[in-house]
Amino acid sequence: MSVVEGITDQAEEAITEAAVADNVPDEEVQEDNVEGNIQEEDLHVQETDEEEEESAFDVLAKFSKEFLDVLGHANEPLSEDERKCKPLATTPRHYSDVLRLLQDLIQYDQSEPDITYSIELPDTISRISITSHILSAALTTLHPQQLRRLATRLLSDTSLWVTRLFRKFESATCITEDQREGVVRVGRMLLHSKYPRYATDGHLTLYARPPLIYVAATAHSSLPMHLATALGLGGGSVRVVPCNTVVGSPVAMDTAALDRMLAADLAAQKKPLMVIANVGGGVLGGVDNVTRIQEVCQSHDVWLHVEGHNLAALTLPNSPNLPASVGDSMMLPLGTWLGVPGLPFVTVYRVLEDRCVHAAGLTALNMHVRVDTLQLWITLMSLGSSGVSGRIRLAFELGQQLQHYLADVPRVRLLSPRPADSAPHVTIADLISRPSSTAQLLETVCGTVVFQYVPDGLEDGKNSEYYDNLNSWLCQVVRREVGGYIPLELVSIEGAGYVLRWSPLEGPFTHHLSPPALEELIQCLDQQIDILNATVKQREVFNELVGQSENLQLAEIPQWAGLGGVRYIPDVWLAQGALPDSAKEDVNFLNSHLVEQLKTTDSAFSLGEGSDGMNCVRFGMVTEETDLQELLALVYNTGKEIESSSKFIEQMTQVVKKGIEAATEDLRRENEEKIWQEGLLRHVPLVGSVYNWLSPPPQQGVRGRTLDLNAGVLESTENIYKYHMQIRHGEAAAAHGDAKLPPAPSVQTTVSPAPSSPSHSRTSSASSRPAPPAPASIVTSAAKTEPVAG
Repeated sequence: MSVVEGITDQAEEAITEAAVADNVPDEEVQEDNVEGNIQEEDLHVQETDEEEEESAFDVLAKFSKEFLDVLGHANEPLSEDERKCKPLATTPRHYSDVLRLLQDLIQYDQSEPDITYSIELPDTISRISITSHILSAALTTLHPQQLRRLATRLLSDTSLWVTRLFRKFESATCITEDQREGVVRVGRMLLHSKYPRYATDGHLTLYARPPLIYVAATAHSSLPMHLATALGLGGGSVRVVPCNTVVGSPVAMDTAALDRMLAADLAAQKKPLMVIANVGGGVLGGVDNVTRIQEVCQSHDVWLHVEGHNLAALTLPNSPNLPASVGDSMMLPLGTWLGVPGLPFVTVYRVLEDRCVHAAGLTALNMHVRVDTLQLWITLMSLGSSGVSGRIRLAFELGQQLQHYLADVPRVRLLSPRPADSAPHVTIADLISRPSSTAQLLETVCGTVVFQYVPDGLEDGKNSEYYDNLNSWLCQVVRREVGGYIPLELVSIEGAGYVLRWSPLEGPFTHHLSPPALEELIQCLDQQIDILNATVKQREVFNELVGQSENLQLAEIPQWAGLGGVRYIPDVWLAQGALPDSAKEDVNFLNSHLVEQLKTTDSAFSLGEGSDGMNCVRFGMVTEETDLQELLALVYNTGKEIESSSKFIEQMTQVVKKGIEAATEDLRRENEEKIWQEGLLRHVPLVGSVYNWLSPPPQQGVRGRTLDLNAGVLESTENIYKYHMQIRHGEAAAAHGDAKLPPAPSVQTTVSPAPSSPSHSRTSSASSRPAPPAPASIVTSAAKTEPVAG
């Protein structure tokens, strides 16, 4: 029974009682009072609904605050047992316990216990966007009819605002949560348009004339491959168009090659479906000639889809009524460009037949989980057109300022499109104040800056491994200095090596930056590039000086961007070509002790490990004023002192002592073997003399032992008595010319001393290598580079 029906029954009973009391006809009284009570009830129901709506938002606001307060309260990390994944509990848990675990998973990581992570909301617009996600989910509890009406209105407003901002007046929009879903739906619309029987026959109608997708060689292959897979076309339907190699930009699509490929595929009874052009997207930020590509696509009746950061420049000109001729569809990541988290992706497309649009799902509304358009609707209304264009303009100005600075820095190679040298410098203000073509607009703005430090004179080709380490070091230092608001990326490119990349349109804090903040980045780059130049120049002098020293040896250190490593070799092992294991232990111990002594002089010295696994003294980045000869002399003199110190002499004492013990044991063992070989009768008194007279024993030379202290080897002496000469262990055969050397002694025993000091480890430094020291007066900063995935 409804509320109105219940109240109507009560009203009828009241009317009957009043009629009996006043002797009024029942029908007339009932008619008047029922109408009055119904009106009162309608007003009461309306007031109750308003109170319920207000109380619902009030309850949601209070609960959201309580909910988020639990996450915002600082707590210590949970134990490993509490953090590990467990089966779902049978009994319900209080939401505060659930949030406690969620907070721990957000803030802490077991692999990095010293780092605490937190959510950052830089401005009010970001907070509004995130809060609107809660509201968009709450709106799904509305009546379906009202929810559809609201979602349709939000989509209509958002489409109107976006198409006018980007000057695509005759187009429609598709709002999705996935970045690539919009172009997939556009591709589905094209299949329905180019293949009329696609709706009934499906992929069977594609066999006669298979569709093809074209993309530039510099563009990321994930989009066309995802598009082909989502449409069920397979990877064979993607054609890669080469870039310009003779004229034009080397990171732009070759339009002449595209024209030839389209003509050849049409002649082969294939059907080109879509060309994907790039204007400032991808890793390098290449800009294709969209005007020329569009002419080629129109001549062959092919759809042109455009993506890239430079599309954001369509909001800049002060002639908003001039349509932008940029392809048939384009994808707009507004959340990335505006620095607002949680915004959906917008795909603007030219509308074809209604049946194709509806069949592709371009007009579908997602209202089951949340209203997708609410976040974008609230953000655009809050910013306004001036707020949107203002944030985008600032990002382009910062990128252009950094690009023009890097274009004049020696030994820095720009891989992103360089500013035109012949044309006068065109600023963003010039583009806004005077009319400009769409092609000039897209080619002038700078949405991505990619550069790398290269050897002098290198214009093309890939960097060496050492210069990759230098670029990695440069990225780490700059990010440590100014990485809070300008996060440089270290990216590996196949034909160039490691490069540094910054896109102002991808940073969540870009709209908070100012030209002085970018000047701080430029000053930091100036300082670090000067250090790189000095290090590269001093590295040649460093190698020459090390080569001139007898006891110093160069050590190659993997992933090290400094001068390199130096290993001190004591005189004992200088004559050895390949060091035995005992010698490696001694050299490791000596160099480890050497670094400890050098740290007392300057903390910039550090212990490194070469590619051969042996310890060395590690030299980092230096300046022009660094005196390398003085530094190497310090290493050499300190090594000599350690070599001649009591600890090292103690090692030689142990070598002699162990050599005597080994010689005594060898002679005793040989004497026992001689007795058994000659027989016991020869050593029995009286009987032995008669036996020796009847059967004389063979004459043998005296065989003793000699100890080579330089080599640490105990050898038998039969060659000395037989050939009357002594050859030092390890002496090169070339020193004797063509003379034939005597055979090696029959007995050779390596004498290895015990560690001189139990307080020092003589094992490999792989597990006990200290962290790189802080910058000091000699070595300017640490030069260790971390490996970076591509």
